[in-house]
Amino acid sequence: MNFKQPIVFLFCAFAIQFSQAQSNLKIGHVNIQEIVQKHPSADSLRKVLDSETKEMENLYNEMIVEHDSKLGVFENEKAGYSEFVRNSKEKELIEMAQKIQEYNQTAQQQLQRRNMELLKPIYDQINTLIEQISKQNNFTYILEMSNGAIAYAASNSENITPLVLEKLKKK
Repeated sequence: MNFKQPIVFLFCAFAIQFSQAQSNLKIGHVNIQEIVQKHPSADSLRKVLDSETKEMENLYNEMIVEHDSKLGVFENEKAGYSEFVRNSKEKELIEMAQKIQEYNQTAQQQLQRRNMELLKPIYDQINTLIEQISKQNNFTYILEMSNGAIAYAASNSENITPLVLEKLKKK
């Protein structure tokens, strides 16, 4: 019995099936960042974030002004303080500076969370539209171009960014 014949036959069958599968691949690409920037609600989200950022910056600046004021008073009057009072006021100023730094870090984290919270519905909508367009046009893969991870996009790779933007305008 010759075992080479069935192996060659299986290999040929696999190669034919693989080449047919490759010929059915349809690849497109999209720039999600561009779509997010052109999304109809992008301006209103930016206004919300700008407002919240300004509010947090105002409080931060108030804290800085208060700290600088107390530091100025301390510097001018420290010579007249007893060692205990001077140490207590120094400790108070250090604690105040630490609270300001903690506030700044927490505010930045809060703004990042808020940004993600506000953008999540937009990304969900965009992903849904990409999925719909992909199914309607029989795409096998859609590559995301805005993050720079794609080194090459062939000329026959179809850009579906305009299709997503068009569907967004209709909603």
